[in-house]
Amino acid sequence: MSQFDPSSLFSAKGLVVVVTGGGSGVGLMISTALENNGATVYIVGRRKDVLEKAAKEHAKHGKMFPIVGDVSSRESLLSITKTIEEQVGYINLLVNNAGIFGPTIPPITPETDIKTLQKRLWDVPTTDFQQTFNVNVTAVFYCTVAFIDLLSKGNKHSIPSVTSQVITISSIAGLRRDGQQTGIAYSTSKAASIHLGKIMANMFKNYQIRSNIIAPGIFPSDMADSLGLINKEFTIDYVPVQRPGASEDMGGLVLYLATRAGAYVSGNVSLTDGGRLGLFPATY
Repeated sequence: MSQFDPSSLFSAKGLVVVVTGGGSGVGLMISTALENNGATVYIVGRRKDVLEKAAKEHAKHGKMFPIVGDVSSRESLLSITKTIEEQVGYINLLVNNAGIFGPTIPPITPETDIKTLQKRLWDVPTTDFQQTFNVNVTAVFYCTVAFIDLLSKGNKHSIPSVTSQVITISSIAGLRRDGQQTGIAYSTSKAASIHLGKIMANMFKNYQIRSNIIAPGIFPSDMADSLGLINKEFTIDYVPVQRPGASEDMGGLVLYLATRAGAYVSGNVSLTDGGRLGLFPATY
């Protein structure tokens, strides 16, 4: 078999994966792509019915397993890791996908006077701002820490040349620098999650655990629907490729990173946004 045979190069067969927020939206796209290509996937979330429906409808090989849990709770994380340790004893890949949008403010325009701006920003509840960071950053850190021993053990049960890995799902919002974003807590928390992912690539290098980040643009999800991002005309000035992201866009990128194809990648931020980030002042 050629070393470039795609059935081998992009095969997830034998991988044991955990996807937080894996029952819907981007998380389900990731879980489905990996399970359909041979991985055993544990999908973690708070809604049992959503997880069970996802496993029933999207598992091609019957290897998508729901685990009800809250990634923002240390006690819940310990329970989740204990369950997986008892069942398989290791994992090869952790996908930190669970996240929330948090508080929003009305759009700021050149006509917005300083007093109005101050009030809009001041009226954001501190608890809501902090909770956004708690889920989007703090939970990513502690979820990774909770699984680090199982990730290390995964290197003894890995695809040849593919070391264990953490993939953090961030957002292009964490790279935008314009002042038109209505989710200040979300954008800053996603910037923090990007930097956390980069730090972890070096923090865990001696243990052969890689860390990479994906920064998606607009993909179908409950969050995108609630923000009105999907029900719009996808003009070239909204998303240059003129459509939202599809399951195969996200699934293809994750399969690349998770398999032999992307085994040399660590500390990287991968955009999948149809060119949208380029429409704004941004750092990438």
